[in-house]
Amino acid sequence: MNNTEIKNLKAVNTILGKLEIRQVKTNCPLHGEYLANQVWLSGQIKEVSECPECFKLKQAQKAIEEEKAMQEKAQKSRMERIKETRMPLEYQTKDFSTFFQDTESQREAFNMAERFVNGWEKAKAGGYGLLFLGGCGTGKTHLACAIMLELMERYLFVYPRYYKVSEIFSAVRSTYQTGVITNEEEMLKFFSSIQLLVIDEVGIQKGSEAEKRILFSILDNRVTSNKPTILMSNLGPKALAELLGDRLYDRVRSKCVPMLFAGPSMRKPATADLFD
Repeated sequence: MNNTEIKNLKAVNTILGKLEIRQVKTNCPLHGEYLANQVWLSGQIKEVSECPECFKLKQAQKAIEEEKAMQEKAQKSRMERIKETRMPLEYQTKDFSTFFQDTESQREAFNMAERFVNGWEKAKAGGYGLLFLGGCGTGKTHLACAIMLELMERYLFVYPRYYKVSEIFSAVRSTYQTGVITNEEEMLKFFSSIQLLVIDEVGIQKGSEAEKRILFSILDNRVTSNKPTILMSNLGPKALAELLGDRLYDRVRSKCVPMLFAGPSMRKPATADLFD
């Protein structure tokens, strides 16, 4: 520090003593010479301003760290929202970009899925949904979950929920047990009120009258209250209509646009080299 370069910028008397601000040429190991502001109180140095270039670097690094923290917080919040949907773990990262469109029916289904997402406000207002039909492994669940992910990406206040039909039946039947607080009516009302309900594996049930009654009650309530539903089944239209009965199938078709997924399963069989 060269004391001959000292320049007094300000000097005032305070109750703690004389306060002075001096400007002095000093040297930064990284950026060389710069003018530093020294704060003196009662003849002692209390503070020295840092190199302006070092300050800029620290501010830039701070901004990067804050941006990283915000991104991590947003990603954590996103993953929590996805977990709340109850979609299977294997589909939680499968969006539109990972959906294979190998067959004409898959391309048509993909286009319909995009139309559904783009027209969500109309679908929500009218309670319109989708009916995905086709064999195992043809992409029905993948595309349904991709719709859920895309809607949550675009809309903060969209709360889709995924259930296998067997899980719905089990939840309703659990209310019959002694000591359970929730009754059947409340459970049916719960499934009926979900903003967007995705029901998988429709058709694997026994087709008993009790199951038909439960499913009809939920779907009928959703139709009348304009709640969109996405249904998935390995059955074709005729087989599904026979299983559900004409009355229930007619209610489904009044609100859900059918899409047929044709072609072989896209799932790759496991092989021994997975363990190598």
